[in-house]
Amino acid sequence: MLKQFVTNNHQFRPADPEYRQVYLINGMLLGMVVIFSFFFFANLAFFALYSIALLDFIGAALAVTILRRFQLSNNVRQGAHHTVLLLGAFLLAYLYFAAPDFYSLYWLCIFPPLAFFLLGRGRGLVATILFMGLLTLLMAWRSVSWPEDSFTVESLLNVIFASVCLVLLVHYYEVSRSDVFRALATQHRQLQRLSVTDTLTGMYNRSKLDDILSQEIARSIRHQSPFSVILADLDFFKSVNDNFGHMAGDQVLMSFAGIMLQHCRELDVAGRWGGEEFLIICPHTDLAGAKLLAERIRMAVANYDFPHGKQLTVSLGIASFMRDDDASTILKRADDALYRAKGKGRNRVEM
Repeated sequence: MLKQFVTNNHQFRPADPEYRQVYLINGMLLGMVVIFSFFFFANLAFFALYSIALLDFIGAALAVTILRRFQLSNNVRQGAHHTVLLLGAFLLAYLYFAAPDFYSLYWLCIFPPLAFFLLGRGRGLVATILFMGLLTLLMAWRSVSWPEDSFTVESLLNVIFASVCLVLLVHYYEVSRSDVFRALATQHRQLQRLSVTDTLTGMYNRSKLDDILSQEIARSIRHQSPFSVILADLDFFKSVNDNFGHMAGDQVLMSFAGIMLQHCRELDVAGRWGGEEFLIICPHTDLAGAKLLAERIRMAVANYDFPHGKQLTVSLGIASFMRDDDASTILKRADDALYRAKGKGRNRVEM
C-alpha cells in the first residue's frame, strides 16, 4: 500500500529516471502532513502557541493539497518545485514566529539537501542561495539570539523531529546513490556482454573471437602447447533463406549454434565468424583431436531435424597452430581446408 502511494499508484517504476524524485516528493509531503498535524495539536493543546498552531494547520492543509495534486498530475518538476517552496516558506515562517528560540534553526539544515536532490545542482544552488539570503535578512531583522532558558519540551521535540528528518534524508541520498551505481554497473555489464556477443545466436562474435585467438597464439608460443581451429560453414544455407525466408534461416543458425555448443568441450571456444560461418578455437588440441570434434558436429548436423523440415549438412576445415603462425595464417589454412571440403562434395571434414 505504501509503495503504491509513493509511486503514484505505480505510475513510476524503479527503472524510471524520476523514480527516486517521485519517492522523495511523496515521502516529504506525507512527512510534512504528519509533522505539521502533530505540532498543530501539540501547540494548541499543551503549549498554548496559537499563532504557531495556526501556521501548522495551514502547512498541513497546503501539504495535503500539493500531495493530492501531484498524485493526480504526475508532474515531477512541478511537484518538486512546490515541495521545495512549501518547505522553504514554512521554515522561514517558523523562524520568524519562534525567534529567538534556537531550536527553530535546527530545521533549516533540511532545506539544502532537499533542494539539491529535487531541483538538481543548478536550481538547487539557486534555491539554497535564495533561502540562505532570506534567512540572513530575517535573522538580522528579528535579532535572533541564543536564550539561556531555551531548553523546553517543545525545543526537545523540535530537535528530535528535525534530527530524524535529517537522518532519513541522508539515508535516502545514500540509497539513491547506491541505486545509481548499481544501475550503472548493470548497464556496463550488459554493454560488455553485447560488445562480445552475436545478437542472433548468443555466441561470441568475431571481435571477441579475434581477441581469444590472439591470446591463444601467445599462450601456445609461450608454453609450446598445441591448439587448433575449426571453421564450419552450413552447406547450401542460401537456399534456406530463398525457399523458406530469413526467419527460417535465423532459426537454422540458432539451431546450429546450439549443436556446436552441445558438442564442444568445456575448454573450447565457439562463436559466429560471420553469416553462416562459425569458428571453434580448441586449446591443447592437435589435428587428430580437432578432427574428432569436427566429425561429431558434422554427424549431429546431418541427423538433426531443423525447424523448416529440410535436412542440412555442414562442411568443416581444420588447421593446427604452427611455430611461425599468426592469426591470419592459421585462419587461412583453415579456410583453405574448408573450401577443399566444399569442393569435394560438402558434408565432410578436411585438414
